[in-house]
Amino acid sequence: MPYHLIPVPMNIVLIILYLIARNKTDLKRTAIIQPLCTFTSIIVAALSFFSPHQNSNYTVWILVGLGLCLLADIFNIDMNNDKILFAAIGVFIVAYLEYAITWTVFNGGFKKADWIVGILFICIYVLLMRLYWKNLGKYRLPIMIYGLVMPFMVTRAVSTLFGDAFSLTSALLITFGSSMLFLGDVEYGMQRFRKPGRFTIGPVCYAGGQLLIALSCAYFLLP
Repeated sequence: MPYHLIPVPMNIVLIILYLIARNKTDLKRTAIIQPLCTFTSIIVAALSFFSPHQNSNYTVWILVGLGLCLLADIFNIDMNNDKILFAAIGVFIVAYLEYAITWTVFNGGFKKADWIVGILFICIYVLLMRLYWKNLGKYRLPIMIYGLVMPFMVTRAVSTLFGDAFSLTSALLITFGSSMLFLGDVEYGMQRFRKPGRFTIGPVCYAGGQLLIALSCAYFLLP
């Protein structure tokens, strides 16, 4: 029985509620729903231990990353609070580096095709920094660092498609999940440092991305 799929419907409902709460700037509900989204993803990953296709060591390291993201969620409720945002950026940097290192190690290191993806994301990084730069202010250094870590994580996720360690299903879940995290951050960056507006995909991409990464644990060894 695929126990890891049991919490998924609840997670999807929470993601919808999270989007609504963010757009209403309802910090009280966000303070509950945002960590719950990540917590249900943690449950999904933990339940993958019952899957015949899981790799226990990989699952443990993904759980570490999800746990760090849960900690960052607690800091990141009020995204307009400067002190809280600095703390959240710091924890997310550690969490996403942990993801990147995990995928690189289990994928057997770097692959020949990585440089193509790397160049693409360097170009995206430069473009985003140019868009944000004028309004970054005191966030200039942390955003420059975070802006490098996030694309690096995505490139390490995409690299799993070029290796033999991950099943295609797991590699696709990792790639789409990390890409969703990246897109969610791009939307937040545009709203915070370019032009304020309503969230359209950000909360869905963040919580949904974590869910896909959690699901990758159950399909690691899928033929």
